[in-house]
Amino acid sequence: MKKRGFVKDSIIVGLALFSTMFGAGNLIFPPQIGLMTGTQWYLGALGIVLTGVVLPVLAFWGVNNVGTDIKCLMGHVHPKFYDWFYVIGCILVGMGSTLPRSGATTHEMGVMSIFPGAPSWLTMIIFFALVFFFGCDQSKVVDKLGKYLTPLLLVLLAIVLIKGVIDPIGAPLDTNPVSPVTSSMLTGYLTGDLTVGLMCANIFIGGLVAKGHADPADRKKSGLLVGLVSIVVLGLIYISLTYIGATGGAFYDLSTPQTTLLSGLVGQTLGTVGKICMGIAVGLACLTTAIGIGSTGATVINEVSKGKISYRLWMAVACVVGAVFGSFGIQNIINYVTPIFLIMYPICIVFTILGLVDKWVPNDGVYKFGVTVAGVVSVGDAILSVAPDMTWLRSLMSFIPLFEQGFSWLIPTIIAMIVGGILYRGKPRYEYHPETVEAAKE
Repeated sequence: MKKRGFVKDSIIVGLALFSTMFGAGNLIFPPQIGLMTGTQWYLGALGIVLTGVVLPVLAFWGVNNVGTDIKCLMGHVHPKFYDWFYVIGCILVGMGSTLPRSGATTHEMGVMSIFPGAPSWLTMIIFFALVFFFGCDQSKVVDKLGKYLTPLLLVLLAIVLIKGVIDPIGAPLDTNPVSPVTSSMLTGYLTGDLTVGLMCANIFIGGLVAKGHADPADRKKSGLLVGLVSIVVLGLIYISLTYIGATGGAFYDLSTPQTTLLSGLVGQTLGTVGKICMGIAVGLACLTTAIGIGSTGATVINEVSKGKISYRLWMAVACVVGAVFGSFGIQNIINYVTPIFLIMYPICIVFTILGLVDKWVPNDGVYKFGVTVAGVVSVGDAILSVAPDMTWLRSLMSFIPLFEQGFSWLIPTIIAMIVGGILYRGKPRYEYHPETVEAAKE
């Protein structure tokens, strides 16, 4: 493997990974954190970088550490676990939320900032036609993202960010924030990029393999650079946006809506030109995310259906559904997916951590018990998110440590993993073999 090819390939795939994770949420959350933390904006930036950048890349590294596909991790729970988990994820979260939310955000934050009178249906048609065009060829998704769309996105962002940092609209104010790092870390969870790091890992690992880095040692080495590229690029954007948000303290207060804050900051920084650049950047950010999620969903459905549903057919179906649901508006979409997300996210964190330390995990009991308990406890959080007045459940959940902090699943999961490791002591670990998995499903 030539060093030049290794570096170039890793950068291309790294930019593709960044662009898939980078959506509208990555643009609107950092300025709000900067406004909230004021003179301590650097602590706010640290918090959101840890959970909004580092954690999702750790998820990608976790999958790459054990193999080329997350099946290598999920098989430790059960060979069929991948099927139902990903079908739910791809249909309810991917097709039912991420795709339509990307289209809706493009219209509300991108198109409307440039063409206020544009109808949403026209935006949906154009947006999802582009998603299908760039994502219909499974073998070229990574190159299309890494070579073409991402560089354009970065150029547009650089125009706004460099001007905002070099020539700020004001000075950060002392807001005396409470626990700036912790609160910013919790905000970073809202980007949802951890699920992207896991669900889309196979696309980017496949991109490395397709470029000739199939040897496990080479693949892991390339994957390390891929993750570092994403961390550096996305981290710089987060830090810049957080600082720009902090400089707007004299003009905006904490009650300012996130989209209004971002639009206002950009308008004051570069005027109409800035709004146009940011509008296009929002559209590109949503487009690259939708392409990555759509491609992953189509791949999964094609595999689960054993080829009966083709990749291109599911891409087309996902785009049509995304266009229809996208017309419902951002907030309605978020309300719909929140309980599902609250259940899936802790499970994804467990897989991320275990993937990174897999060679030290003694047996499958750690996976089975950890994932099961994380999911069961999280169901309670999900129910309370839609039925907050269910007092008996809230009283029951309050006995669990860290419930009020939003991490009720953490301590029970750690205990469950220890118990599982003891109960399965001496039993052989699962090893991923495609033929073994298919036989287990029959």
